[in-house]
Amino acid sequence: MFLRKIEIYLKEIIKEKRKGKLSTFIKWILLPLSWIYGFIVSIRNWLYDQGWMKRYVPPVSLVISIGNIVAGGTGKTPVTLLLAQAFYERYTLAILSRGYRSKVEKLETPVILCEGQGPIFPASYSGDEPYIYAQRFPKSIVIVGRNRKKASFLAAKAGAQVILLDDAMQHRRIARDYDVVVIDVSDPFGRGYYLPRGFLREDVHSLSRADLLILNNIVDAEQFENVKNQLRAYSLAPIVGVKGIVCHPRDLKGCQIDNLHETKVAMFCAIAHPEYFKRTLESEGIKVVSEFCLPDHDEIKERKLELFALQSKELGAEWLICTEKDRVKLPDQMTLSLPIAWIQIDLTVIDGQNEWNSFLAQAEAKIS
Repeated sequence: MFLRKIEIYLKEIIKEKRKGKLSTFIKWILLPLSWIYGFIVSIRNWLYDQGWMKRYVPPVSLVISIGNIVAGGTGKTPVTLLLAQAFYERYTLAILSRGYRSKVEKLETPVILCEGQGPIFPASYSGDEPYIYAQRFPKSIVIVGRNRKKASFLAAKAGAQVILLDDAMQHRRIARDYDVVVIDVSDPFGRGYYLPRGFLREDVHSLSRADLLILNNIVDAEQFENVKNQLRAYSLAPIVGVKGIVCHPRDLKGCQIDNLHETKVAMFCAIAHPEYFKRTLESEGIKVVSEFCLPDHDEIKERKLELFALQSKELGAEWLICTEKDRVKLPDQMTLSLPIAWIQIDLTVIDGQNEWNSFLAQAEAKIS
């Protein structure tokens, strides 16, 4: 818990949410650490580029990696869902996820979460994102664990024709046919520094490895074109723009809620960018009167949620509302002072449809 608080504190400094002499001093302390980190990552990438570090080639027709060069919250999960939807109905699909901050992540051997019949373990064990994959695509194969080599072997053994590697750009030990790189247009270059001074996981020139760039969280055409032009200095890959579309809100039982327009709600979530979630709700005409935000992937305790519900009710809130990623971590029944609604957000291509279609056609041509 203490280390988690330190992590949150440092992120606030990097994002300029905390200022002053102490914050400036901490930035200077972090700078040489980021140089060391960047040097190690660059050497590692050079060894892979020269072929001096071996790569495992999974015995399947098509392997696609979805990743980024910036740590946290660029939208890899919704992009993975978008790609999965393209292959799910026609091919045997496997999705491999690390299960970040889950109990499974700590195990030596990967766990098969889904093998054609939906999730067989709860999100509290497997992790929120893998659980969503298994829930959305119950006929697929979803394998969770930090050992991607073993996971890809299990996927091939289970008969997978297509493997999607979630968050695997830096996991170069597994060979892939395509690298799809997701970019958050609000911070495409991770504040310009490597971890821990910034959010870069590797050098921006690594974008040259990308076969497709997907720009996420687009606000307007001008922003999209500006970031697109910046990326052209590092990659010639096709560029696609996507944006989240809100599906109908639902309650904990899965029943559709007809209309929350102009309704006062209290927002709670444990995601990387709660500000994006709030912006999405407000764009739908939903009035957010209070917020309860936890670090990405954190567990949401019922006792704290009830306290938040009581406080929010006094502010006029009629519902508590969260993301799909938060909902999968909640029980189906909760006794709170306010009812809970959750929304599913799916990506849609708003720019570069031809590039997207061409990429899918090229990828599909590899499947035998």
